Amino acid sequence: MRIGELAAAADTTVRTIRHYHRLGLLPEPPRSSNGYRVYSLEDLVRLMRIRWLAGSGVPLGAIPTIVGTAHDGEARDDLTADLEALIADLDAQLHALEGKRHALAVMLEGHRRGENLSPLPEPLVRAFAELIDGEDDPRTREVFEHERDSWEIVALSGQAPQEFLDAATAVLTDPAQRDSVVALYRRFGALAGRVPGDVADEIETVAAGLTGFLTVLTDRGDGVFAEWAATAATYAANGESMMSEVLPDLAQRAVAIRVIAMVADAAGERR
Repeated sequence: MRIGELAAAADTTVRTIRHYHRLGLLPEPPRSSNGYRVYSLEDLVRLMRIRWLAGSGVPLGAIPTIVGTAHDGEARDDLTADLEALIADLDAQLHALEGKRHALAVMLEGHRRGENLSPLPEPLVRAFAELIDGEDDPRTREVFEHERDSWEIVALSGQAPQEFLDAATAVLTDPAQRDSVVALYRRFGALAGRVPGDVADEIETVAAGLTGFLTVLTDRGDGVFAEWAATAATYAANGESMMSEVLPDLAQRAVAIRVIAMVADAAGERR
């Protein structure tokens, strides 16, 4: 057979066969007197075996080892490990694809219901929407918007377990707990423009209340926020906090720094 006939018989292309020659997957056949490559049935079988292995997900670089392991016990053991690793990698890819498909399906369902796309659970999205839309004080509304954005960052980071988000949802959808949290946020919003030294007691009170709220979440969310707070507290103590950009207001920033320190201290005590 010439190379074109071989390609047709194996349902591939001449270019692919030449590529396999360059990789050493398919040995160069002898040439006829006029210089044409002459392929045998054995070459066709090997080519089709290469195509089968590649189509099954075996990397081209691993194929020479595979086709040469028939009578080599050690190589057969290596092949077993390689194939197991390939299957494990495919399983991981399938799991990731299933997760992406589920996420897209949830987005599509929410979009069809007229909901805004958000990484947060729908009950939490609704809770923040109700807080923002139902707030007349612009300062407090801005606090709620900032808090919603912060929660989205937590969700988008991929580090918060579902239990953590579920805990926040439970708090903000429970009327009694929600009223308590809303009252704290209103007091936090009212601190805007105040001199920290003049409202030190209020800063401490609001910080303690918000810490209590976050402690409930960290207790039910594997301590994700507590671990973050421990790191953030170190930065704040070293003067490396970026809160001046996130919270330009001095009094509100003082509350946030105290909350971080309190959560970090509480997490350290639990350890």
